[in-house]
Amino acid sequence: MKKLFVILVLLIPFALVNAQENKSRKERKAEKELQKKEKIKNLIDSQSFVFSASHALPMGGSSIALNHYFNAKIEGDSVYSYLPYYGVAYSAQYGQNKSPFNFDKPMEDYSVEKEKDGYLIKFDTKNGNDYINYTIRVSESGYASLNITSTNRQSISFTGIIEPVENDI
Repeated sequence: MKKLFVILVLLIPFALVNAQENKSRKERKAEKELQKKEKIKNLIDSQSFVFSASHALPMGGSSIALNHYFNAKIEGDSVYSYLPYYGVAYSAQYGQNKSPFNFDKPMEDYSVEKEKDGYLIKFDTKNGNDYINYTIRVSESGYASLNITSTNRQSISFTGIIEPVENDI
Protein backbone atom coordinates (compact mmCIF):
# COMPACT_ATOMS: atom_id res chain seq x y z
CA MET A 1 0.00 0.00 0.00
CA LYS A 2 2.86 2.33 0.85
CA LYS A 3 4.44 1.69 -2.58
CA LEU A 4 1.17 2.55 -4.33
CA PHE A 5 0.92 5.81 -2.38
CA VAL A 6 4.52 6.76 -3.27
CA ILE A 7 3.92 5.96 -6.96
CA LEU A 8 0.76 8.09 -7.01
CA VAL A 9 2.53 10.99 -5.30
CA LEU A 10 5.29 10.83 -7.92
CA LEU A 11 2.91 10.58 -10.91
CA ILE A 12 0.50 13.39 -9.97
CA PRO A 13 2.98 16.23 -10.69
CA PHE A 14 3.74 14.72 -14.12
CA ALA A 15 0.03 14.52 -14.92
CA LEU A 16 -0.47 18.16 -13.89
CA VAL A 17 2.47 19.34 -16.01
CA ASN A 18 1.09 17.39 -18.99
CA ALA A 19 -2.37 18.97 -18.51
CA GLN A 20 -0.78 22.45 -18.47
CA GLU A 21 1.16 21.64 -21.65
CA ASN A 22 -2.04 20.64 -23.46
CA LYS A 23 -3.72 23.84 -22.36
CA SER A 24 -0.84 25.97 -23.57
CA ARG A 25 -0.85 24.10 -26.90
CA LYS A 26 -4.54 24.96 -27.30
CA GLU A 27 -3.83 28.55 -26.39
CA ARG A 28 -0.98 28.70 -28.91
CA LYS A 29 -3.25 27.31 -31.62
CA ALA A 30 -5.97 29.84 -30.80
CA GLU A 31 -3.40 32.65 -30.84
CA LYS A 32 -2.09 31.49 -34.22
CA GLU A 33 -5.62 31.45 -35.66
CA LEU A 34 -6.26 34.93 -34.31
CA GLN A 35 -3.04 36.20 -35.94
CA LYS A 36 -4.06 34.64 -39.26
CA LYS A 37 -7.52 36.27 -39.06
CA GLU A 38 -5.88 39.63 -38.34
CA LYS A 39 -3.46 39.18 -41.25
CA ILE A 40 -6.33 38.43 -43.68
CA LYS A 41 -8.30 41.42 -42.38
CA ASN A 42 -5.27 43.71 -42.87
CA LEU A 43 -4.71 42.41 -46.43
CA ILE A 44 -8.31 43.07 -47.40
CA ASP A 45 -8.40 46.47 -45.68
CA SER A 46 -5.21 47.52 -47.46
CA GLN A 47 -6.76 46.61 -50.83
CA SER A 48 -3.47 44.96 -51.75
CA PHE A 49 -3.53 41.16 -52.04
CA VAL A 50 -3.25 38.28 -54.50
CA PHE A 51 -5.89 35.61 -55.11
CA SER A 52 -3.86 32.51 -56.07
CA ALA A 53 -6.09 30.03 -57.90
CA SER A 54 -5.69 26.30 -57.30
CA HIS A 55 -8.75 25.01 -59.19
CA ALA A 56 -10.98 26.27 -61.98
CA LEU A 57 -14.66 25.32 -61.93
CA PRO A 58 -16.22 25.96 -65.36
CA MET A 59 -20.02 25.94 -65.57
CA GLY A 60 -20.23 23.01 -67.95
CA GLY A 61 -17.53 20.74 -66.60
CA SER A 62 -15.63 19.32 -63.71
CA SER A 63 -12.92 20.89 -61.57
CA ILE A 64 -9.59 21.58 -63.28
CA ALA A 65 -6.42 21.69 -61.17
CA LEU A 66 -4.22 24.70 -61.92
CA ASN A 67 -0.57 25.45 -61.31
CA HIS A 68 0.40 28.17 -58.87
CA TYR A 69 1.02 30.81 -61.55
CA PHE A 70 -2.65 31.67 -62.13
CA ASN A 71 -3.79 34.58 -59.99
CA ALA A 72 -5.60 37.89 -59.74
CA LYS A 73 -3.71 40.67 -57.99
CA ILE A 74 -5.66 43.52 -56.43
CA GLU A 75 -3.46 46.54 -55.86
CA GLY A 76 -4.77 50.03 -55.27
CA ASP A 77 -7.50 50.72 -57.79
CA SER A 78 -6.37 48.13 -60.37
CA VAL A 79 -6.74 44.41 -61.01
CA TYR A 80 -3.91 42.43 -62.61
CA SER A 81 -5.63 39.29 -63.80
CA TYR A 82 -3.85 36.21 -65.13
CA LEU A 83 -6.53 33.51 -65.10
CA PRO A 84 -7.46 30.84 -67.64
CA TYR A 85 -10.91 30.51 -69.18
CA TYR A 86 -12.77 27.27 -69.84
CA GLY A 87 -16.29 27.63 -71.18
CA VAL A 88 -18.53 28.96 -73.90
CA ALA A 89 -17.90 32.39 -75.41
CA TYR A 90 -21.02 34.15 -76.73
CA SER A 91 -18.85 36.55 -78.69
CA ALA A 92 -15.08 36.85 -79.05
CA GLN A 93 -12.59 38.79 -81.10
CA TYR A 94 -11.44 37.06 -84.25
CA GLY A 95 -8.02 35.49 -83.87
CA GLN A 96 -7.81 36.01 -80.11
CA ASN A 97 -5.34 33.46 -78.73
CA LYS A 98 -4.96 34.47 -75.08
CA SER A 99 -7.32 34.11 -72.15
CA PRO A 100 -10.03 36.80 -71.91
CA PHE A 101 -9.12 37.11 -68.21
CA ASN A 102 -5.48 37.99 -68.84
CA PHE A 103 -5.29 41.79 -68.46
CA ASP A 104 -4.33 44.78 -66.29
CA LYS A 105 -7.26 47.16 -65.87
CA PRO A 106 -8.65 49.70 -63.40
CA MET A 107 -11.45 48.54 -61.09
CA GLU A 108 -14.86 50.16 -60.73
CA ASP A 109 -17.35 49.92 -57.85
CA TYR A 110 -14.96 48.16 -55.46
CA SER A 111 -16.73 47.10 -52.25
CA VAL A 112 -15.95 44.95 -49.22
CA GLU A 113 -18.60 43.53 -46.89
CA LYS A 114 -17.87 41.74 -43.62
CA GLU A 115 -19.83 38.50 -43.42
CA LYS A 116 -20.38 36.08 -40.56
CA ASP A 117 -17.21 34.09 -41.19
CA GLY A 118 -15.30 36.10 -43.76
CA TYR A 119 -15.48 38.84 -46.37
CA LEU A 120 -17.29 39.49 -49.63
CA ILE A 121 -15.35 41.56 -52.17
CA LYS A 122 -16.96 42.80 -55.39
CA PHE A 123 -15.75 44.94 -58.25
CA ASP A 124 -16.24 45.44 -61.97
CA THR A 125 -13.85 46.09 -64.81
CA LYS A 126 -14.00 46.45 -68.57
CA ASN A 127 -11.79 44.58 -71.03
CA GLY A 128 -12.46 45.84 -74.53
CA ASN A 129 -16.21 45.48 -75.10
CA ASP A 130 -16.55 42.93 -72.29
CA TYR A 131 -17.89 43.98 -68.86
CA ILE A 132 -16.54 41.68 -66.17
CA ASN A 133 -17.72 41.29 -62.57
CA TYR A 134 -15.43 39.75 -59.94
CA THR A 135 -16.92 38.38 -56.70
CA ILE A 136 -14.45 37.05 -54.13
CA ARG A 137 -15.52 35.30 -50.93
CA VAL A 138 -12.69 35.07 -48.41
CA SER A 139 -12.82 33.02 -45.21
CA GLU A 140 -11.11 34.34 -42.10
CA SER A 141 -8.45 31.66 -42.55
CA GLY A 142 -7.50 32.90 -46.04
CA TYR A 143 -9.26 30.37 -48.26
CA ALA A 144 -11.18 32.02 -51.06
CA SER A 145 -13.46 31.48 -54.02
CA LEU A 146 -13.65 33.77 -57.02
CA ASN A 147 -16.64 33.94 -59.35
CA ILE A 148 -16.23 35.81 -62.64
CA THR A 149 -19.28 36.89 -64.61
CA SER A 150 -18.81 38.28 -68.09
CA THR A 151 -21.22 39.75 -70.65
CA ASN A 152 -19.57 37.78 -73.48
CA ARG A 153 -18.90 34.42 -71.76
CA GLN A 154 -20.28 31.83 -69.38
CA SER A 155 -19.44 32.37 -65.73
CA ILE A 156 -16.46 30.58 -64.24
CA SER A 157 -15.38 30.05 -60.64
CA PHE A 158 -12.00 29.49 -59.05
CA THR A 159 -10.92 28.30 -55.62
CA GLY A 160 -7.66 29.27 -53.95
CA ILE A 161 -6.12 31.37 -51.22
CA ILE A 162 -5.47 35.02 -50.45
CA GLU A 163 -1.82 36.00 -50.07
CA PRO A 164 0.16 39.21 -49.61
CA VAL A 165 1.52 40.93 -52.71
CA GLU A 166 5.17 40.07 -53.30
CA ASN A 167 7.10 43.09 -54.45
CA ASP A 168 9.50 42.37 -57.31
CA ILE A 169 12.76 44.13 -56.54
